[in-house]
Amino acid sequence: MSESTLPKPTLYDQLFPGRFLKAGDLAGKDRTLTIADVIVEAMPTDDGGTKVRGIVSFKETERQLALNRTNGESLKAMFGKAIKDWIGKRVTIYPTTDRFGAEQVDAIRVRGSPDIAGNVTFSLKLPKRKAREITLTRTVRGPAEDASKGGGT
Repeated sequence: MSESTLPKPTLYDQLFPGRFLKAGDLAGKDRTLTIADVIVEAMPTDDGGTKVRGIVSFKETERQLALNRTNGESLKAMFGKAIKDWIGKRVTIYPTTDRFGAEQVDAIRVRGSPDIAGNVTFSLKLPKRKAREITLTRTVRGPAEDASKGGGT
């Protein structure tokens, strides 16, 4: 048996690498990434159908972020409705948990961006949920944001 050239996994999500960023890839830390592109793609659903989702690509990693409504609305609140205006902007994401149906699941959320002048607050109303206020903050890129770090992404 030869030794693997892949890094030894330290978090569960590293056992199942894939195309998309997962909360576990962030290793409990914020990460600031630069938006390189945004596309839409038909993604498979659990019931065998498909759902069109926004997919965000970044300059610092090959991994992409499949947008949910919360993160999409956050990007729109910071950078506007025109997707072309998102390209080149930096976004700070962080791992957390959120409710998905009856379950608490790991999630990635948008904290803010170094590219906004100050806090941005908006009202998020999702189906079957109460509206809630979300505040996105102006973030600062620090030493922990080195592109060579971030859970192997």
